[in-house]
Amino acid sequence: VPADLDQSIWTYLQLPDDLRFKFDLGAYWMDMASKQWNDSFSASFSSLVSAVEAFTERGAIHTVYCSSCSSNSSHESPGATERFRDFFEKFAPGEVARARRSEMYKLRSKISHGGDLMQIDRARSFGWDPPGWNEDQLHRELWSVTRFAIRNWLKRAGEVAR
Repeated sequence: VPADLDQSIWTYLQLPDDLRFKFDLGAYWMDMASKQWNDSFSASFSSLVSAVEAFTERGAIHTVYCSSCSSNSSHESPGATERFRDFFEKFAPGEVARARRSEMYKLRSKISHGGDLMQIDRARSFGWDPPGWNEDQLHRELWSVTRFAIRNWLKRAGEVAR
């Protein structure tokens, strides 16, 4: 239990509705990550990324022409990966390197878009497995840095709301 739990609860209760909704959405995904941990590391990992995404602002959407498809398509700037990395840069600076944050988002994208599972979910890691070990470390890092960043987001949102 954090030493400043009372202060965090008070801060949460003082938030305007839109910020409280963001926090609730992020807390929902954190809860899902903890519930999914025993059944699917991949689903748990994706839920942690969704928790972070709950706190980010959508980028500006504009239309670009793709010469390969010969059609217009929507483009968001900054994109989801950049918003994910920026969230940690703003609320957990120095806690995890930019390259590592990119690796986290890349793994989540492969999981979420049906292209892969974490090694442990493929039932192949029953011993020393460096790729599986790296993913486990990514999961633990993401869990830790997400909790840290969300607490910092709450503190900053509380200061802004006053």
